Amino acid sequence: MKRILIIDDDEIFEFITRELIAEMYPDSEIKSFLSSSEGLNYIMSSIATGDNLPDILLLDIRMPEMDGFELLDELAKKHNASDLEPMKIFMLTSSLDAKDYRMSTENALVSGFISKPLEAEKLHSLMA
Repeated sequence: MKRILIIDDDEIFEFITRELIAEMYPDSEIKSFLSSSEGLNYIMSSIATGDNLPDILLLDIRMPEMDGFELLDELAKKHNASDLEPMKIFMLTSSLDAKDYRMSTENALVSGFISKPLEAEKLHSLMA
């Protein structure tokens, strides 16, 4: 069973992604937040209490209160990379900005970059 966390302010994308994961991997545990600060608090709380981190984090890059890179910076300020190691982080975006891709590939915490929408083939490869 994979534990998946989605942090994305786009309600439609969040819903479609949840449904796709649930359909393809019905035994997965899916948690999601439409707010980056709530998602950050969830991760921080999981680390502090010793709860298992998600296996996969799907993190939107462009969000209003705190973008995905700012969220990662906050995590890095307070925790060692080893604290976050069990979680594979995939940055999500509908943007075509090459800077987003570059920043994703240069960030040691990030496992991959995914253009929206999330397709079944891409989901299958990241779940492997």
